[in-house]
Amino acid sequence: MLQQLRINNVAVIDHVELELGHGLNVITGETGAGKTIVLASLGLLLGARGSSDLIREGANEATVEALFSDLPAATRDALAAAGCESEDELVLKRIVSRGGRNRIYLNGSLSPLSLLSNVGAGLIHIYGQHEQHTLRRTETHLALLDAHGGLETGAEAMKERFGAFAAAWKRVRDLKEKLAGKSREEAFLRAQVEEIEEAGLEPGEEETLRHRQQVFAHSEKLYQTCKEGELILYEGDTAVAGELGRFIPRLRDMAAIDETLAEAVTLLEGSAAQLDEATTLIRQYADKLSFDPRELERTEDRLAGIHRLKRKYQASVEEILALAERAKEELAALETGEEELTVLTRELEAAREAAWKTAEELSRGRQRAAGSLKSRMEREVGQLGLSRTTFEVRFHHRDAARDDPPFMMGGVRIGDDGIDDPEFYFSPNPGESVRPLARIASGGELSRLMLALKSLVLTQGEIPTLLFDEVDAGIGGRVAEMVGKKLASVAESHQVICVTHLAPIAALAEFHHVVEKQVSNGRTFTTVRRLDETERVKELARMLGGVEITPQAERHAAEMLKAHGPGRPG
Repeated sequence: MLQQLRINNVAVIDHVELELGHGLNVITGETGAGKTIVLASLGLLLGARGSSDLIREGANEATVEALFSDLPAATRDALAAAGCESEDELVLKRIVSRGGRNRIYLNGSLSPLSLLSNVGAGLIHIYGQHEQHTLRRTETHLALLDAHGGLETGAEAMKERFGAFAAAWKRVRDLKEKLAGKSREEAFLRAQVEEIEEAGLEPGEEETLRHRQQVFAHSEKLYQTCKEGELILYEGDTAVAGELGRFIPRLRDMAAIDETLAEAVTLLEGSAAQLDEATTLIRQYADKLSFDPRELERTEDRLAGIHRLKRKYQASVEEILALAERAKEELAALETGEEELTVLTRELEAAREAAWKTAEELSRGRQRAAGSLKSRMEREVGQLGLSRTTFEVRFHHRDAARDDPPFMMGGVRIGDDGIDDPEFYFSPNPGESVRPLARIASGGELSRLMLALKSLVLTQGEIPTLLFDEVDAGIGGRVAEMVGKKLASVAESHQVICVTHLAPIAALAEFHHVVEKQVSNGRTFTTVRRLDETERVKELARMLGGVEITPQAERHAAEMLKAHGPGRPG
């Protein structure tokens, strides 16, 4: 139950605080006073989009805060799953900042918008003033019927079964299409594998060949350089190794005279050994060099072949090898495709049977719910001034789609919501046949029909607070009083908050708040205050008589309050 609502710096609201109670709470006020702003503020706590446009001029942030008590079990579970501590009270707080840094708190802990939306949906259901027009869309009738019959679990199971059925059908269809072109695809894949295997590609081979090509192309220059090195280092009359070999003994003798030269001797001796080793390596390299032009040609031919494959497949050597492996796997899959098709077909039949079984069970439940809804709706709308109304739920077959043979059975098409297309039919006058409600119901009739539906559907759930925003659209007089009594009846089991322009509805409330707009020091302020008994008479008189409140209107208002329960709280 919503106990308190605090609003700060939202549009023309500076600061407003509402204290609400069990039963029927009404909010009234002149058109344009700011009732919509109050509802928009409450919407922020239920996960609605927050915009800086909502912030009051001159303020940096807007804040909306609410205290809820007697939390439903589903809400407590959702909070526990999110790690939010809660006994039986919940404080929701939302801050909208001009800088775009919006914050959400659940019992003082920062929370994401998704959690706020999830929790808020289980605390309050808002029935907007235009929601009755959804009755003109026949696709909404199925959801209302399921809600009345308590068939939501079955409807969810239907979605799962149909999803599994559709997925199984897609697997079978895709494999059949693949097998239909099996010979063509098999030949293509086999040609790929043979071509790549005949090429004998190896990872890293291209780099090795390019190095070999470079060596072959410059082999004569490499050979001459090596021979020149041998001559300079070891073979010539003035070879470095020979000169160094003659010099080292002399320097060693000098080191005997002055040991300071000993380190130089050691270094030169090491250099002599390294010169010997380098000369050996150069000689060995030169001996291995090949001048065979046919070897260069073979290397270049191999590189050209690799390049052709890379250009054909637009891939590297490693990617081409991986492509060959995938082609082998696909060939193996094609060879076992018929066996796989048999398995998938069995899975499809099992999924189809499960989906149709669930759809038929759900349809039987909907047929039962339709009979119950008919009798209860006729009784409910009778209490709302439509006593001679006939209400029916009729089921239509869906049109068969030519491209959906697997989803047809006995001329009936199945979907993720089952096999039923119910539509509400209605006749407000005795002796006239029922016709589609979406085509013949007036605005006032739609309001009452939707209120009756909501009173049947919503009161069965666990949502503790129901908010009705101007459900009195298109009605007045005696019917307004009937609507008020219906709201009061719903309020026996739920907290009901109703925004209304009609005095007969407001007179039935246990708690009455008025929204007023004032101008002070050149600025507009919207205020909300709870009325005592005397103030309620004044407000009801305004609602009855308009701008000028006459003594007659006040007497009528007082009589209305007295007739609907003396001593009820203000």
